[in-house]
Amino acid sequence: MRGRRRTFPLFALGAALFLLACPAITEVPSAVAAELSIAREPEIMMAVDKLNAAGYLPGLAANTRPYPVPALRGALEGAMRSGDLPPDGFDRELADWLTWYLAPHAEGRLGVGVSMEERGGVRPISDGVPVPQGGSLSASGAFRVEEAPWLSVQGSGAAFLADAGDRGTRLLDSSVEAGWPFLSVEAGKISTWYGPGRSGALIFTNNASPYPGVRLRNAEPIRLPWPLSFLGKLRYDLFVARLEGDRPIPHSLLSGMRLSVRPSRYLELGASRAMHFGGQGEPSGISAWWTAFKGTHDNDPGSNGNQIAGFDAEVNLPFDVQPVQLYLEAAGEDEAKIIGTPIPGPTKWAFLGGVFLPALLGSDRADLRFEWAQNHLNDNGPAWYVHSASNEGYAHRYRGQILGHSMGTDARQYDLTAHWFFLPSTYIELSLGALRRYSPGGPQSESTNRMDAGLVGWLTENVRAEGRVGSERIRNRGGIDGARETDLSFQAMLTWRVAGSVQ
Repeated sequence: MRGRRRTFPLFALGAALFLLACPAITEVPSAVAAELSIAREPEIMMAVDKLNAAGYLPGLAANTRPYPVPALRGALEGAMRSGDLPPDGFDRELADWLTWYLAPHAEGRLGVGVSMEERGGVRPISDGVPVPQGGSLSASGAFRVEEAPWLSVQGSGAAFLADAGDRGTRLLDSSVEAGWPFLSVEAGKISTWYGPGRSGALIFTNNASPYPGVRLRNAEPIRLPWPLSFLGKLRYDLFVARLEGDRPIPHSLLSGMRLSVRPSRYLELGASRAMHFGGQGEPSGISAWWTAFKGTHDNDPGSNGNQIAGFDAEVNLPFDVQPVQLYLEAAGEDEAKIIGTPIPGPTKWAFLGGVFLPALLGSDRADLRFEWAQNHLNDNGPAWYVHSASNEGYAHRYRGQILGHSMGTDARQYDLTAHWFFLPSTYIELSLGALRRYSPGGPQSESTNRMDAGLVGWLTENVRAEGRVGSERIRNRGGIDGARETDLSFQAMLTWRVAGSVQ
C-alpha cells in the first residue's frame, strides 16, 4: 500500500489557503456546481434519503449520484414553495438544516483521523482508499467553489501513515465543471453511483477510486414534452473515463450512461449501462464508442468488449402509519440476442432489492433499511465483474477495486441498517451484514458476518466528528475449508469546515 503519488501535499496547501480566505468571499447565484461527496458527507445523504422516501423531494433524481449541489438546492426550494413540507416536526428540521448546509457557494474542509485495523485493506464504498493494518493516522482535505453561474471547481484528497511504515496519498474527486443547468461538462477525476441501493449498486458505486474522465449531465431535470410528459422530468448522465495502464489491456476506456425519470413524487425509474472498450492496441475513437454503444458485434470473432446494462425502480409509499420505500435493480453482465429478434439484450442477470422505513414506528428520528443483492444465479458461476474473453483486460475494475457492488462475483449479500437522529446533523448507526461468496478461489464458499456501529455529529457549525467500530468474522477464507479470520476495527475523524460565498 506504499503510495508513489505526491499530489496531496499541494492539494492540502491549497485547501488550507482557501479556508483562510473563505470568510471574505461574497455570494452570487450559480447554475452549475460541484457535487456532494457520498463518502465524506454521509449525513447529507441520509437526510436526503429520509426526505425523498417521505415524498418531499419530487424534483430530485435521487438515484443518480453524486448530487450536483444546485440540483439538491432546487429540489428543496421546490418543496418549500409547494407547501408539501410540514411547518414543524423532524422532517422540517432536516429540510431546514440541509438548506443551511447547501447555501454557501464555497466550502473547504480539513480532517484528521486515527484508526486501528486488525487486518487492513480497502473498505467497501470508500473511494478505494486503503486502511493500513495496525494503527494509522490519516488526513483529508476537500473544497468546492461555484466561481460563476456557469463555472465550478472541486478537489479532494487523502493521505495515510501507518505505524508499520506504510504510507500513501490519494487524489479523489477533483474536477472542473462548466455549462448551463440543462447541459454541463465536467472534466477531472470523477466517481459515479447509479441505482437506488445504498449498501451498493450493481453497475457503478464509489467502491473504487475516482477515475480520470469527462462527464455530460444536467444539474436541473428537464421536463419532457408531450407525448412523454407523463414521465415527468428527465435526468441524464454520460461519461467516458480512461482506466489505469497496469492491466492486461492498458488504458482501456470505460463509458457509463444513465437516464432517469420521475413520473411523480412516488415513483422514480432509471436505466443504466457500462461499456468497456478501446485501450492500447484497440480502436479507441468515437467510432469505437459507437460500435460498443450499438452492442451488435460483442459476440463477433475478435471482439472482446464488455457490457453491463440494467434498470431500476423505486416506489415511495408515504403512509401516515408507516411510510415505506421499495426499490429494485436488475442488470445483466453479458449480451445476447432477444428471442426472435436481432436486438441485443443483457443476460446473466443480477438483482438488488431493498425496503426503507424512513420513520420507524411513528418516530421520524428513527429509520431502518434492509437490502439484499446477488449475482449468484442459475449456476452462472463467476460471471460478474470479470472478463475472461479479454484476459481480464475489460474486467469491471479500476486499480484493483470493483466499480460496482463490493460483494464481488458469484456472491450474495444482506444488510440491515438502522439510524437514530438526535439532531438533523447528528445520529447513531447500527449495521449488520452477511456476505457469501460462492467462487472465492477454493473448493468451499466463503462466508462473512459483520457488525458495525457509528456516530456522526456536528459539535459546532464548523466542527464535525465521526467515530466507528466494527467486527468481522470470515469462515472458509479464500475458499479454504476451515480457514477462519476475524477483524476488529476502530476509526475516529475530526473535520473542520469553513463555508462562505463567492464574489
